[in-house]
Amino acid sequence: MNKKTLMTFLQASKVLVKVDNIVYAEKAFVINQVMKHVLVSKLSETETIKLLTLVHKYVQNELALSFKNNNLIVEFFDEEEKTVDDVLASSL
Repeated sequence: MNKKTLMTFLQASKVLVKVDNIVYAEKAFVINQVMKHVLVSKLSETETIKLLTLVHKYVQNELALSFKNNNLIVEFFDEEEKTVDDVLASSL
């Protein structure tokens, strides 16, 4: 994902905060990493949709995404942490 596309997505998702001439995009790093993974991995359409659903839920503050040892960690605010494989099996 190029920077312009990422910025457009972040603006549309209303997760950018502008203060004077400084733009704060707290979730940009994680979203960019997930999108890079989607683009370089040979995922099925279903797996891609599930990962994009996780990004959407992350932007909507329904869950937290982070990386630990090159694994995507999904933390539901009312449940314990799960790896992306667990979430892919149970999401949607």
